[in-house]
Amino acid sequence: MNKREQQKQQRRQHIIQIAKDLFLEQGVQHIQMQDIADTAGVGIATLFRYFPKKEYLVIAATNAITDEMASAIGEIVEQTIPAYEKTEKILDYYIEGMKDPQLRLAKFFESFDLYEKIAEEAPDHHAEYFLVRSKLAGILLTLAEQGKQDGSLRKDVELDVFMLTMVQNFAIFSFKSSLTAHGSDLSALLSVDKQLVLMKDVFLSYIRPL
Repeated sequence: MNKREQQKQQRRQHIIQIAKDLFLEQGVQHIQMQDIADTAGVGIATLFRYFPKKEYLVIAATNAITDEMASAIGEIVEQTIPAYEKTEKILDYYIEGMKDPQLRLAKFFESFDLYEKIAEEAPDHHAEYFLVRSKLAGILLTLAEQGKQDGSLRKDVELDVFMLTMVQNFAIFSFKSSLTAHGSDLSALLSVDKQLVLMKDVFLSYIRPL
């Protein structure tokens, strides 16, 4: 990659970072392309050359967030502790993410659901969309293999399937439950903390060696 290409890539990543921060802080629906251009210090025409539609920027921001999450989970998987304890730490990672009073991450992913199909219109964005998810999947499959090797996880279940299913569904449940409103009579009973701890215990109980 020559210097010009490096500069273009750096500018693209800078734009994505700015967009991600604005989306999280103010909400996707409240941010316009001009807001992103102004904050990133680029002209609106330049912004549209990189991202012809706001939807493409939402996809790129989602990929950046997912990549950050994958890196954080990857650091857990690299620790020198049993796979069972790593699995517990991963679930705690998602639980901790829902303690933001403004629920920025949950609200962002709720908005992303409206833009996901748009990714198919742009092959480059679509490929990146799956690449970052493949990275996370690879990390989880590594954890499954570690569990098979160190014996800290049940051997009579498909750990590959379990790890992928567990993280995907726990993440979705975390986001959805934090945004679900209940009447005053159920709010205390169905608090997000209680629900997530219960789900965590269910998953861990399932893979704990008999």
